[in-house]
Amino acid sequence: MDMIRWPTKAGYGTASIGLGAVELMLQVYLLELYILAGLKPSLAGTAIAVAIFWDAVSDPLMGIISDKTSSESSLGPRVPYLFMGTVLLSVGFSFLFSPQTGASQTTLFNQLLIWYLVVNTAMTLYSVPYLALINDVSAGEKERASFFGWRIVLGSIGLLIGIGLPIYFSPKNSQPSIEELLSSRATTGITLGIIAGISCIFSAITILKFLRGHTDQRKSTPYTPYNTGAIFKQALVSPLFRYLAFGFVAIAIGRSFNSSLALPYYRSTLKFTEEQFGLTILTLTVFIIASAPIWVRLANRFAKATLFLSAVAALAILSSIAYPTIPPKAISWIILVASIGGILVSSIVLLDSLFSDFVESEKESQSRDVSGAYYGIWRMLSKVARALGIACSGLLLSAIGYEEGSLSQDYSTERAIAWAFGPGVAIFLAAGAFLISRTRQNRNSEGKRVSNA
Repeated sequence: MDMIRWPTKAGYGTASIGLGAVELMLQVYLLELYILAGLKPSLAGTAIAVAIFWDAVSDPLMGIISDKTSSESSLGPRVPYLFMGTVLLSVGFSFLFSPQTGASQTTLFNQLLIWYLVVNTAMTLYSVPYLALINDVSAGEKERASFFGWRIVLGSIGLLIGIGLPIYFSPKNSQPSIEELLSSRATTGITLGIIAGISCIFSAITILKFLRGHTDQRKSTPYTPYNTGAIFKQALVSPLFRYLAFGFVAIAIGRSFNSSLALPYYRSTLKFTEEQFGLTILTLTVFIIASAPIWVRLANRFAKATLFLSAVAALAILSSIAYPTIPPKAISWIILVASIGGILVSSIVLLDSLFSDFVESEKESQSRDVSGAYYGIWRMLSKVARALGIACSGLLLSAIGYEEGSLSQDYSTERAIAWAFGPGVAIFLAAGAFLISRTRQNRNSEGKRVSNA
């Protein structure tokens, strides 16, 4: 099987531009948006958690459906879902970021819940088949790692868009009103919905063109009917899968908790303006983009798990020490921390690659295509983790007395946010690192299902 050229990999990764921007807006801005609109933090966190739990349940179902969809059509078994997901995502995201001003708690809760359910369903329709396609067309660990590298780099460009658009459309006065902020977010949502649609369609067309022109490039693994329950059991009885999956869950909870508290931390505790917050996220993203290819190259020489664990441990230590101690308005210190943090966060490409290697070994050992099912389970766990992280952040903000509809908080609330943003996140990172470290002890017993070369 010939190596796939980089333009195809780049075209495939283009969807990550829109998906990355959407993910950043959802994780960083959504909770605070509805709190500013007047929804209680506990209700906002609950609505978001419910929508994400639905997303989690739908992921493995979508994976199984895409595995079992007939490949006889000219579009193949997975590509049709990409087009359906694109349309739904563009429409749903625009409405999600347009909360009604002055609405009741019930109205705001229902608007958040319904449109977030739509957006998450769209993300499931697109993302699960999209990820499974990597294992369908690529050959070998290095090529799969290259695909994930392109996803990280282009997804980081999406993060830049997700950072830049809110700043570009933000009110220009130094002390904007809540109504002005809500209006700017609505404009951002509509614009980003269009951008996400364009990037996802371009990626789907690139994949379709490649599959039509390289039918010999498709994996020869024939479709064999499988029992869904047996696939789940197969995954759960594997110690290697359990340690990989639950380590990933712990880290994902920490990342979601961190993202949800980012705006309250930077705006309330550090007294940053919208532009300073954007500069911080921009710095983080630039270093993520620059570091992703380096991690991919290092993985060709050193053990992936060891590299990843070292990065996560360093990130946990950095978060614990830096965030509670940085004084208000200390933008230079935050830029330094964001630079180092971006390098370390970029190592997540190694965890994705480790799981991709595991999926490939399962396909070979079972002699059937189970990529969709396993990626569905993987994404389900990530969504459960994100829901838990957001729910925890909403409950925390309510517990410490964070006032909805207010841009300023009292000192005790600010300090509580700082400690949660630093050591609180580090606890989840450390737990995830510990679990993933156990994969090295189980690799031999799994028949070296995940290569650590």
